[in-house]
Amino acid sequence: MTNHDFWMSISDIINEGFTSEGLAKLDDYAEQFSTGKILYKRFSPSEQYGCCEGGRIHVIASLLAGAEVGTDQLSAPEGSFKREQQLGKIQEKRIEDWAKAAGFWISNTDETYEQTLGKI
Repeated sequence: MTNHDFWMSISDIINEGFTSEGLAKLDDYAEQFSTGKILYKRFSPSEQYGCCEGGRIHVIASLLAGAEVGTDQLSAPEGSFKREQQLGKIQEKRIEDWAKAAGFWISNTDETYEQTLGKI
């Protein structure tokens, strides 16, 4: 698989709404990355190392954040802070949608922590 094909696959997973097949592909990509079988050319060596050290969930979240965003999704001028904010919102939404689909999302952290750890 070429680098272009890889990133197109990530875009397809995002655009298809994180189906069970897409989630399985993301897990496979994370495993391949963690074992050094594939490298992501968009990330520097230190970024790749950090992703790997962060574990599978961090690798997947980094892939979703690193996937391209269509220029039609960004209305603010190129290079502006507003455009960076728009990009951040898109990345945030991608990661939240994936976390919900994968069963990692906690909607009410206060309640969950209290149930898990007791009253603080």
